[in-house]
Amino acid sequence: MIRVRDFTYRYRGAGQAALRGVDLEIARGEFVLLTGPSGCGKSTLALALAGFLFSQYDGEPSGVIQFDGQDVQDIPIYEHADRVGLIQQNPENQFVTLAVEDEIVFGLENRRWPREKMEARLAWSLQAVGCEHLRHRKINTLSGGEKQKIALAAVLAFEPELIIFDEPTSSLDPTATREIFELILELQQTSGLTLLVIEHKLDFLRRVNPRQAVMKAGEILTQDRQAIPDESLDLHPPEGPGDRSPALISLEEVSVELGKEQVLRGISLEIRPGELISLLGPNGSGKTTLLLTVMGLLEPVSGKVSFSGLEAGSSRTSDLARQIGLVFQSPDHQLFASSVWEEAVFAPRRFGMSETEFTDRTLKLLEKAGLEGRLEDHPYRLSYGQKRRLNLISVLSYQPAVLLLDEIFIGQDRDNASFLLQLLVDFVNRGGSVIMVNHNPDYYPLVSTRLLYLDGGALLVDALLEKGMDEISRLGRSEYLPGGRL
Repeated sequence: MIRVRDFTYRYRGAGQAALRGVDLEIARGEFVLLTGPSGCGKSTLALALAGFLFSQYDGEPSGVIQFDGQDVQDIPIYEHADRVGLIQQNPENQFVTLAVEDEIVFGLENRRWPREKMEARLAWSLQAVGCEHLRHRKINTLSGGEKQKIALAAVLAFEPELIIFDEPTSSLDPTATREIFELILELQQTSGLTLLVIEHKLDFLRRVNPRQAVMKAGEILTQDRQAIPDESLDLHPPEGPGDRSPALISLEEVSVELGKEQVLRGISLEIRPGELISLLGPNGSGKTTLLLTVMGLLEPVSGKVSFSGLEAGSSRTSDLARQIGLVFQSPDHQLFASSVWEEAVFAPRRFGMSETEFTDRTLKLLEKAGLEGRLEDHPYRLSYGQKRRLNLISVLSYQPAVLLLDEIFIGQDRDNASFLLQLLVDFVNRGGSVIMVNHNPDYYPLVSTRLLYLDGGALLVDALLEKGMDEISRLGRSEYLPGGRL
Protein backbone atom coordinates (compact mmCIF):
# COMPACT_ATOMS: atom_id res chain seq x y z
CA MET A 1 0.00 0.00 0.00
CA ILE A 2 2.71 2.49 1.04
CA ARG A 3 6.14 2.67 -0.55
CA VAL A 4 8.65 5.33 0.50
CA ARG A 5 11.91 5.58 -1.42
CA ASP A 6 14.88 7.78 -0.44
CA PHE A 7 12.54 10.50 0.86
CA THR A 8 14.12 13.66 2.27
CA TYR A 9 12.34 16.76 3.50
CA ARG A 10 13.66 20.09 4.72
CA TYR A 11 11.27 22.72 6.11
CA ARG A 12 11.83 26.12 4.54
CA GLY A 13 14.40 28.04 6.57
CA ALA A 14 15.41 25.04 8.70
CA GLY A 15 19.09 24.39 9.24
CA GLN A 16 18.83 20.63 8.69
CA ALA A 17 16.50 18.18 7.05
CA ALA A 18 13.64 16.78 9.15
CA LEU A 19 13.69 13.54 7.12
CA ARG A 20 16.75 12.06 5.42
CA GLY A 21 16.70 9.25 2.87
CA VAL A 22 13.71 7.45 4.38
CA ASP A 23 12.83 4.03 2.97
CA LEU A 24 9.66 2.31 4.21
CA GLU A 25 7.06 -0.17 2.98
CA ILE A 26 3.68 -0.89 4.57
CA ALA A 27 1.53 -3.72 3.24
CA ARG A 28 -2.26 -3.53 3.11
CA GLY A 29 -3.76 -4.74 6.39
CA GLU A 30 -0.46 -4.44 8.27
CA PHE A 31 0.07 -2.98 11.76
CA VAL A 32 3.29 -0.95 11.99
CA LEU A 33 4.64 0.77 15.11
CA LEU A 34 6.83 3.84 14.45
CA THR A 35 9.11 4.73 17.36
CA GLY A 36 12.12 6.92 18.07
CA PRO A 37 13.30 9.83 20.19
CA SER A 38 11.30 13.03 20.47
CA GLY A 39 12.05 15.31 17.51
CA CYS A 40 13.42 12.58 15.23
CA GLY A 41 10.90 13.22 12.43
CA LYS A 42 8.05 10.81 13.18
CA SER A 43 5.30 13.42 12.94
CA THR A 44 6.81 14.87 9.75
CA LEU A 45 6.75 11.42 8.17
CA ALA A 46 3.10 11.03 9.25
CA LEU A 47 2.23 14.34 7.58
CA ALA A 48 4.00 13.23 4.41
CA LEU A 49 2.16 9.90 4.24
CA ALA A 50 -1.16 11.71 4.74
CA GLY A 51 -0.31 14.24 2.00
CA PHE A 52 -0.54 17.31 4.25
CA LEU A 53 3.20 17.98 4.12
CA PHE A 54 2.91 18.85 0.43
CA SER A 55 -0.25 20.95 0.58
CA GLN A 56 -0.05 22.81 3.90
CA TYR A 57 3.68 23.22 4.65
CA ASP A 58 6.51 25.07 2.94
CA GLY A 59 9.56 22.93 2.35
CA GLU A 60 11.81 21.05 -0.05
CA PRO A 61 10.94 17.36 -0.69
CA SER A 62 12.94 14.83 -2.66
CA GLY A 63 12.41 11.14 -3.25
CA VAL A 64 9.08 9.36 -3.66
CA ILE A 65 6.09 8.43 -1.50
CA GLN A 66 3.55 6.20 -3.24
CA PHE A 67 0.06 5.06 -2.21
CA ASP A 68 -1.08 2.06 -4.27
CA GLY A 69 1.55 2.93 -6.85
CA GLN A 70 0.56 6.59 -7.24
CA ASP A 71 2.83 9.43 -6.11
CA VAL A 72 1.18 11.10 -3.10
CA GLN A 73 2.37 14.51 -4.31
CA ASP A 74 0.24 14.04 -7.46
CA ILE A 75 -2.95 13.10 -5.58
CA PRO A 76 -5.31 15.99 -4.68
CA ILE A 77 -5.45 16.24 -0.90
CA TYR A 78 -9.25 15.91 -0.80
CA GLU A 79 -8.96 12.65 -2.74
CA HIS A 80 -6.10 11.27 -0.64
CA ALA A 81 -8.02 12.15 2.55
CA ASP A 82 -10.75 9.69 1.49
CA ARG A 83 -8.27 6.86 1.95
CA VAL A 84 -5.83 8.05 4.63
CA GLY A 85 -6.89 9.36 8.04
CA LEU A 86 -4.41 11.11 10.34
CA ILE A 87 -5.02 11.63 14.05
CA GLN A 88 -2.51 14.30 14.95
CA GLN A 89 -0.52 14.60 18.16
CA ASN A 90 -2.32 17.80 19.11
CA PRO A 91 -6.05 17.30 18.39
CA GLU A 92 -6.63 21.06 18.24
CA ASN A 93 -4.58 21.13 15.03
CA GLN A 94 -7.29 19.25 13.15
CA PHE A 95 -10.54 20.66 14.51
CA VAL A 96 -12.49 22.69 11.95
CA THR A 97 -15.82 23.23 13.73
CA LEU A 98 -16.99 24.38 17.16
CA ALA A 99 -19.19 21.47 18.25
CA VAL A 100 -18.57 17.75 18.74
CA GLU A 101 -21.42 16.58 16.50
CA ASP A 102 -20.44 18.98 13.71
CA GLU A 103 -16.79 17.91 13.91
CA ILE A 104 -17.52 14.23 13.46
CA VAL A 105 -19.91 14.66 10.51
CA PHE A 106 -17.88 17.42 8.81
CA GLY A 107 -15.98 14.99 6.59
CA LEU A 108 -19.11 12.97 5.88
CA GLU A 109 -21.05 16.09 4.83
CA ASN A 110 -18.24 17.05 2.47
CA ARG A 111 -18.44 13.57 0.98
CA ARG A 112 -22.23 14.07 0.57
CA TRP A 113 -23.19 10.99 2.56
CA PRO A 114 -26.96 10.40 2.99
CA ARG A 115 -28.27 11.79 6.28
CA GLU A 116 -29.29 8.35 7.58
CA LYS A 117 -25.83 6.93 6.94
CA MET A 118 -24.19 9.96 8.60
CA GLU A 119 -26.39 9.58 11.66
CA ALA A 120 -25.52 5.90 12.02
CA ARG A 121 -21.81 6.56 11.59
CA LEU A 122 -21.89 9.46 14.06
CA ALA A 123 -23.49 7.24 16.69
CA TRP A 124 -21.03 4.38 16.02
CA SER A 125 -17.88 6.51 16.18
CA LEU A 126 -18.95 8.20 19.43
CA GLN A 127 -19.72 4.82 20.95
CA ALA A 128 -16.38 3.43 19.73
CA VAL A 129 -14.43 6.04 21.71
CA GLY A 130 -16.81 6.03 24.67
CA CYS A 131 -18.06 9.58 24.16
CA GLU A 132 -21.79 9.35 23.52
CA HIS A 133 -22.28 11.77 26.43
CA LEU A 134 -20.21 14.45 24.64
CA ARG A 135 -22.32 14.54 21.47
CA HIS A 136 -23.93 17.93 22.15
CA ARG A 137 -20.92 19.63 23.79
CA LYS A 138 -18.89 22.53 22.42
CA ILE A 139 -15.30 21.51 21.67
CA ASN A 140 -13.79 24.34 23.71
CA THR A 141 -15.47 22.94 26.85
CA LEU A 142 -13.76 19.53 26.53
CA SER A 143 -10.73 18.36 28.47
CA GLY A 144 -7.53 17.56 26.57
CA GLY A 145 -8.25 13.84 26.69
CA GLU A 146 -11.83 14.31 25.54
CA LYS A 147 -10.59 16.36 22.57
CA GLN A 148 -8.24 13.54 21.65
CA LYS A 149 -11.13 11.06 21.65
CA ILE A 150 -13.27 13.31 19.44
CA ALA A 151 -10.42 13.74 16.95
CA LEU A 152 -10.19 9.96 16.75
CA ALA A 153 -13.96 9.60 16.32
CA ALA A 154 -13.95 12.13 13.46
CA VAL A 155 -11.40 10.05 11.54
CA LEU A 156 -13.01 6.70 12.31
CA ALA A 157 -16.34 8.00 11.02
CA PHE A 158 -15.39 8.09 7.34
CA GLU A 159 -13.79 4.61 7.20
CA PRO A 160 -10.35 5.31 5.69
CA GLU A 161 -8.17 2.48 4.37
CA LEU A 162 -5.10 3.61 6.33
CA ILE A 163 -5.19 5.31 9.73
CA ILE A 164 -2.09 7.03 11.08
CA PHE A 165 -2.16 7.56 14.85
CA ASP A 166 0.36 10.14 16.09
CA GLU A 167 0.47 9.40 19.83
CA PRO A 168 -3.26 8.68 20.02
CA THR A 169 -3.28 8.37 23.82
CA SER A 170 -0.88 11.13 24.88
CA SER A 171 -3.53 13.06 26.85
CA LEU A 172 -5.71 10.11 27.86
CA ASP A 173 -6.12 8.66 31.32
CA PRO A 174 -5.10 4.99 31.80
CA THR A 175 -8.65 3.69 31.40
CA ALA A 176 -9.16 5.56 28.14
CA THR A 177 -5.66 4.56 26.97
CA ARG A 178 -6.53 0.90 27.44
CA GLU A 179 -9.87 1.36 25.65
CA ILE A 180 -8.31 3.18 22.69
CA PHE A 181 -5.59 0.56 22.22
CA GLU A 182 -8.19 -2.19 22.45
CA LEU A 183 -10.20 -0.36 19.78
CA ILE A 184 -7.13 0.00 17.55
CA LEU A 185 -6.37 -3.70 17.86
CA GLU A 186 -9.99 -4.66 17.19
CA LEU A 187 -10.11 -2.47 14.09
CA GLN A 188 -6.95 -4.05 12.74
CA GLN A 189 -8.07 -7.61 13.42
CA THR A 190 -11.69 -7.38 12.27
CA SER A 191 -11.85 -4.79 9.50
CA GLY A 192 -8.57 -5.22 7.67
CA LEU A 193 -7.55 -1.61 8.24
CA THR A 194 -3.92 -0.70 7.73
CA LEU A 195 -2.52 0.99 10.84
CA LEU A 196 0.59 3.06 11.50
CA VAL A 197 0.91 3.98 15.17
CA ILE A 198 3.43 6.49 16.52
CA GLU A 199 3.65 5.89 20.24
CA HIS A 200 5.88 6.13 23.32
CA LYS A 201 3.62 4.02 25.60
CA LEU A 202 5.07 0.81 24.21
CA ASP A 203 4.01 -1.50 27.05
CA PHE A 204 0.40 -1.30 25.91
CA LEU A 205 1.39 -2.82 22.57
CA ARG A 206 3.77 -5.46 23.90
CA ARG A 207 1.40 -8.41 23.48
CA VAL A 208 0.60 -7.47 19.87
CA ASN A 209 4.25 -7.60 18.77
CA PRO A 210 3.79 -5.34 15.71
CA ARG A 211 6.48 -4.70 13.14
CA GLN A 212 8.55 -1.76 14.35
CA ALA A 213 10.14 1.00 12.32
CA VAL A 214 12.70 2.77 14.50
CA MET A 215 13.69 6.35 13.64
CA LYS A 216 16.59 8.54 14.73
CA ALA A 217 17.63 11.98 13.46
CA GLY A 218 15.30 11.84 10.45
CA GLU A 219 16.29 8.35 9.31
CA ILE A 220 14.72 4.91 9.70
CA LEU A 221 17.33 2.68 11.30
CA THR A 222 15.46 -0.62 11.40
CA GLN A 223 12.05 -1.95 10.34
CA ASP A 224 11.39 -5.50 11.45
CA ARG A 225 9.40 -7.53 13.95
CA GLN A 226 11.20 -7.45 17.27
CA ALA A 227 10.30 -7.64 20.93
CA ILE A 228 9.38 -4.32 22.51
CA PRO A 229 12.17 -3.61 25.02
CA ASP A 230 11.66 -3.06 28.73
CA GLU A 231 11.74 0.69 29.35
CA SER A 232 11.82 0.83 33.14
CA LEU A 233 13.55 3.86 34.68
CA ASP A 234 15.86 4.05 37.68
CA LEU A 235 14.86 7.11 39.71
CA HIS A 236 14.47 7.89 43.38
CA PRO A 237 11.75 10.07 44.94
CA PRO A 238 12.49 13.16 47.03
CA GLU A 239 12.89 12.84 50.78
CA GLY A 240 9.52 14.50 51.36
CA PRO A 241 8.50 17.44 53.54
CA GLY A 242 9.46 17.86 57.15
CA ASP A 243 6.78 17.12 59.74
CA ARG A 244 6.53 20.75 60.78
CA SER A 245 6.73 22.36 57.35
CA PRO A 246 4.03 25.05 57.02
CA ALA A 247 1.63 24.74 54.11
CA LEU A 248 2.53 26.74 51.00
CA ILE A 249 -0.90 26.25 49.44
CA SER A 250 -4.19 25.56 51.22
CA LEU A 251 -7.60 24.79 49.76
CA GLU A 252 -10.62 24.86 52.06
CA GLU A 253 -13.88 23.35 50.75
CA VAL A 254 -13.24 24.74 47.25
CA SER A 255 -15.96 24.30 44.62
CA VAL A 256 -15.69 25.54 41.04
CA GLU A 257 -18.29 25.80 38.29
CA LEU A 258 -17.68 26.16 34.55
CA GLY A 259 -20.83 27.37 32.89
CA LYS A 260 -23.62 25.49 34.62
CA GLU A 261 -21.48 22.46 35.44
CA GLN A 262 -19.90 21.94 38.85
CA VAL A 263 -16.35 20.77 38.10
CA LEU A 264 -14.82 20.74 41.61
CA ARG A 265 -16.79 19.75 44.70
CA GLY A 266 -15.62 20.79 48.15
CA ILE A 267 -11.86 20.19 47.70
CA SER A 268 -9.72 20.58 50.82
CA LEU A 269 -5.98 19.92 50.84
CA GLU A 270 -2.60 21.39 51.80
CA ILE A 271 0.68 21.40 49.86
CA ARG A 272 3.99 21.73 51.70
CA PRO A 273 7.58 22.38 50.57
CA GLY A 274 9.35 19.18 49.55
CA GLU A 275 6.27 17.42 48.16
CA LEU A 276 6.07 15.90 44.70
CA ILE A 277 2.37 15.19 44.27
CA SER A 278 0.87 13.21 41.41
CA LEU A 279 -2.68 14.21 40.52
CA LEU A 280 -4.53 11.30 38.95
CA GLY A 281 -8.05 10.75 37.65
CA PRO A 282 -10.16 10.21 34.54
CA ASN A 283 -10.32 12.72 31.69
CA GLY A 284 -12.80 15.43 32.63
CA SER A 285 -12.53 14.75 36.38
CA GLY A 286 -11.38 18.28 37.23
CA LYS A 287 -7.58 17.94 37.34
CA THR A 288 -6.81 20.86 35.03
CA THR A 289 -9.49 22.95 36.73
CA LEU A 290 -7.81 22.30 40.10
CA LEU A 291 -4.45 23.55 38.79
CA LEU A 292 -6.01 26.66 37.25
CA THR A 293 -7.84 27.39 40.51
CA VAL A 294 -4.64 27.12 42.57
CA MET A 295 -3.00 29.49 40.06
CA GLY A 296 -5.80 32.02 40.48
CA LEU A 297 -6.99 31.77 36.87
CA LEU A 298 -10.36 30.36 37.98
CA GLU A 299 -12.37 31.68 40.91
CA PRO A 300 -14.17 29.28 43.26
CA VAL A 301 -17.91 29.68 43.73
CA SER A 302 -17.31 28.70 47.35
CA GLY A 303 -14.36 27.94 49.60
CA LYS A 304 -10.93 29.56 49.82
CA VAL A 305 -7.50 29.14 48.21
CA SER A 306 -4.48 30.49 50.12
CA PHE A 307 -0.81 30.82 49.21
CA SER A 308 1.63 31.25 52.12
CA GLY A 309 -1.30 32.32 54.28
CA LEU A 310 -2.59 34.95 51.84
CA GLU A 311 -5.93 34.36 50.14
CA ALA A 312 -5.34 33.87 46.43
CA GLY A 313 -8.42 35.90 45.56
CA SER A 314 -6.86 38.98 47.17
CA SER A 315 -3.65 38.68 45.11
CA ARG A 316 -3.13 39.40 41.43
CA THR A 317 -2.38 36.32 39.34
CA SER A 318 0.65 38.17 37.95
CA ASP A 319 2.01 38.41 41.50
CA LEU A 320 1.32 34.73 42.19
CA ALA A 321 3.11 33.82 38.96
CA ARG A 322 6.50 34.75 40.46
CA GLN A 323 6.00 32.04 43.09
CA ILE A 324 3.84 29.53 41.20
CA GLY A 325 4.88 28.22 37.80
CA LEU A 326 2.13 26.70 35.62
CA VAL A 327 2.70 24.52 32.55
CA PHE A 328 -0.52 24.19 30.52
CA GLN A 329 -1.75 20.94 29.02
CA SER A 330 -1.18 22.10 25.44
CA PRO A 331 2.39 23.24 24.65
CA ASP A 332 1.16 25.76 22.08
CA HIS A 333 -0.96 27.61 24.66
CA GLN A 334 2.09 29.23 26.27
CA LEU A 335 4.53 29.78 23.43
CA PHE A 336 4.66 33.42 22.40
CA ALA A 337 8.31 34.49 21.94
CA SER A 338 10.07 34.58 18.58
CA SER A 339 12.93 32.20 19.44
CA VAL A 340 13.61 29.26 21.72
CA TRP A 341 16.03 31.34 23.81
CA GLU A 342 13.64 34.28 24.14
CA GLU A 343 10.91 31.87 25.21
CA ALA A 344 13.13 30.23 27.82
CA VAL A 345 14.10 33.53 29.47
CA PHE A 346 10.90 35.52 28.90
CA ALA A 347 9.61 35.14 32.47
CA PRO A 348 12.78 35.93 34.48
CA ARG A 349 13.33 39.05 32.40
CA ARG A 350 9.75 40.20 33.01
CA PHE A 351 10.20 39.54 36.72
CA GLY A 352 13.21 41.89 36.74
CA MET A 353 15.86 39.25 37.41
CA SER A 354 19.41 40.04 36.29
CA GLU A 355 20.85 38.05 33.38
CA THR A 356 23.48 36.51 35.65
CA GLU A 357 20.75 34.97 37.82
CA PHE A 358 19.29 32.78 35.10
CA THR A 359 21.48 32.65 31.97
CA ASP A 360 23.87 29.83 32.91
CA ARG A 361 21.13 27.73 34.52
CA THR A 362 18.83 28.10 31.52
CA LEU A 363 21.54 27.32 28.98
CA LYS A 364 22.44 24.12 30.85
CA LEU A 365 18.78 23.05 30.95
CA LEU A 366 18.36 23.68 27.21
CA GLU A 367 21.50 21.69 26.49
CA LYS A 368 20.31 18.72 28.56
CA ALA A 369 16.93 18.94 26.82
CA GLY A 370 18.61 18.59 23.43
CA LEU A 371 17.74 22.15 22.40
CA GLU A 372 21.17 23.78 22.47
CA GLY A 373 21.31 23.86 18.65
CA ARG A 374 17.82 25.36 18.35
CA LEU A 375 18.18 28.59 20.37
CA GLU A 376 17.48 30.89 17.40
CA ASP A 377 14.66 28.78 15.97
CA HIS A 378 11.06 29.84 16.41
CA PRO A 379 9.41 27.63 19.07
CA TYR A 380 6.80 26.50 16.55
CA ARG A 381 9.57 24.81 14.57
CA LEU A 382 10.08 22.38 17.45
CA SER A 383 8.44 18.99 17.71
CA TYR A 384 5.58 18.54 20.15
CA GLY A 385 7.84 16.85 22.68
CA GLN A 386 10.54 19.53 22.31
CA LYS A 387 7.93 22.24 22.90
CA ARG A 388 6.94 20.42 26.09
CA ARG A 389 10.50 20.46 27.42
CA LEU A 390 10.80 24.14 26.52
CA ASN A 391 7.58 24.87 28.45
CA LEU A 392 9.06 23.41 31.63
CA ILE A 393 12.44 25.09 31.18
CA SER A 394 10.75 28.47 30.69
CA VAL A 395 9.23 28.05 34.16
CA LEU A 396 12.29 26.56 35.87
CA SER A 397 14.36 29.49 34.57
CA TYR A 398 13.00 31.77 37.31
CA GLN A 399 12.82 29.11 40.07
CA PRO A 400 9.31 29.56 41.52
CA ALA A 401 8.40 27.93 44.81
CA VAL A 402 5.69 25.70 43.31
CA LEU A 403 5.27 23.96 39.95
CA LEU A 404 1.81 23.09 38.60
CA LEU A 405 2.32 20.73 35.67
CA ASP A 406 -0.45 19.52 33.37
CA GLU A 407 0.76 16.42 31.51
CA ILE A 408 4.37 17.39 30.75
CA PHE A 409 5.27 13.90 29.48
CA ILE A 410 3.29 14.20 26.25
CA GLY A 411 5.61 13.47 23.32
CA GLN A 412 8.50 12.28 25.50
CA ASP A 413 10.51 9.17 24.77
CA ARG A 414 12.00 7.18 27.67
CA ASP A 415 15.24 9.18 27.94
CA ASN A 416 13.52 12.57 27.86
CA ALA A 417 10.88 11.43 30.35
CA SER A 418 13.71 10.36 32.67
CA PHE A 419 15.34 13.78 32.21
CA LEU A 420 12.13 15.62 33.10
CA LEU A 421 11.43 13.42 36.11
CA GLN A 422 14.93 13.99 37.46
CA LEU A 423 14.48 17.75 37.02
CA LEU A 424 11.38 17.56 39.21
CA VAL A 425 13.11 15.48 41.89
CA ASP A 426 16.01 17.96 42.00
CA PHE A 427 13.58 20.89 42.20
CA VAL A 428 11.75 19.33 45.15
CA ASN A 429 14.98 18.37 46.93
CA ARG A 430 15.90 22.07 46.85
CA GLY A 431 12.71 22.86 48.76
CA GLY A 432 10.20 23.33 45.96
CA SER A 433 6.78 21.72 45.62
CA VAL A 434 5.28 20.03 42.56
CA ILE A 435 1.74 19.02 41.63
CA MET A 436 1.74 17.13 38.35
CA VAL A 437 -1.17 15.72 36.40
CA ASN A 438 0.15 12.44 35.05
CA HIS A 439 -1.52 9.63 33.14
CA ASN A 440 1.47 7.29 32.89
CA PRO A 441 1.31 4.74 35.73
CA ASP A 442 4.94 3.80 35.18
CA TYR A 443 6.23 7.28 36.01
CA TYR A 444 4.54 8.60 39.12
CA PRO A 445 5.58 5.76 41.52
CA LEU A 446 9.24 6.51 40.76
CA VAL A 447 9.20 10.08 42.05
CA SER A 448 5.99 10.88 43.94
CA THR A 449 5.76 11.44 47.66
CA ARG A 450 1.95 11.69 47.62
CA LEU A 451 -1.06 10.88 45.45
CA LEU A 452 -4.30 12.73 44.80
CA TYR A 453 -7.11 11.01 42.89
CA LEU A 454 -10.03 13.03 41.51
CA ASP A 455 -13.21 11.67 40.00
CA GLY A 456 -16.35 13.63 39.19
CA GLY A 457 -14.80 16.72 40.75
CA ALA A 458 -14.42 15.04 44.16
CA LEU A 459 -11.13 14.23 45.88
CA LEU A 460 -11.40 10.49 46.55
CA VAL A 461 -7.77 9.80 47.52
CA ASP A 462 -5.25 12.03 49.31
CA ALA A 463 -2.46 9.93 50.79
CA LEU A 464 1.25 9.20 50.78
CA LEU A 465 2.44 7.14 47.81
CA GLU A 466 2.11 3.57 49.06
CA LYS A 467 -1.14 4.13 50.93
CA GLY A 468 -2.51 6.10 47.99
CA MET A 469 -1.79 3.24 45.61
CA ASP A 470 -3.58 0.85 47.98
CA GLU A 471 -6.61 3.15 48.09
CA ILE A 472 -6.70 3.44 44.29
CA SER A 473 -6.59 -0.35 44.10
CA ARG A 474 -9.53 -0.60 46.53
CA LEU A 475 -11.46 1.78 44.26
CA GLY A 476 -11.09 -0.82 41.53
CA ARG A 477 -8.91 1.41 39.32
CA SER A 478 -5.97 -0.96 38.81
CA GLU A 479 -5.18 0.61 35.43
CA TYR A 480 -3.78 3.59 37.38
CA LEU A 481 -1.19 1.30 39.00
CA PRO A 482 2.07 -0.01 37.47
CA GLY A 483 1.35 -3.14 35.50
CA GLY A 484 -2.32 -2.22 34.88
CA ARG A 485 -2.07 -3.22 31.24
CA LEU A 486 -4.23 -4.58 28.44
